[in-house]
Amino acid sequence: MKKVIIILSALVLSATAANAQGWLDSFLKVATETVGNVVTGSNVVSSAFDIQGTWKYQGVAIGATSDNVLTTLAASASTSTIEKQCDQLLAKAGIKAGIAKLTFNEDGSFLLSAGKITLPGTWTKSGTSLTINFAKIFTLKLNGTIKATTEGCNILFPADKFLSFVQKVLEAVNKVANNSTLSTLQSTLANVKGLQLGFKLAK
Repeated sequence: MKKVIIILSALVLSATAANAQGWLDSFLKVATETVGNVVTGSNVVSSAFDIQGTWKYQGVAIGATSDNVLTTLAASASTSTIEKQCDQLLAKAGIKAGIAKLTFNEDGSFLLSAGKITLPGTWTKSGTSLTINFAKIFTLKLNGTIKATTEGCNILFPADKFLSFVQKVLEAVNKVANNSTLSTLQSTLANVKGLQLGFKLAK
């Protein structure tokens, strides 16, 4: 928000040196780019980004492949509601912000550890693309993209795949039966193309 205010202030000050239409065009361009960056998480990390090590889980991350996703989503749910509901679902299995950890080992092994559950698997990285393979507690492959943040990174996956992950985690701890929140989320997002969900991480 501060960034948007600073940008707006700068544009207001420069208005005296440009005509009104030129100022408006500049404002709309900058504002659109700024909002787009927030929504899509366009701070893509470099291909050399080192994901190895242990990361602290900070909650569910949300993103989109384009601004148009928000238009579709606005008719059904807000992004903050989706994040909150996913956080609540994972919390039922003990995967909570500040408690759960994701470890990417040098040998390609992966571990998501939390209070009630430990999920082993493997991982591979190619450029900014990351694949996590769960093959012990349950079988699921997540293909995602790493996005840079001020605290660390977000790993974002197609929303339907991430909700499949949530469902399998809940099944693993016998918490999925008659879960209306999960069913509602899956139904709501079924036709929203380009929405991404994933892990918000910090070192």
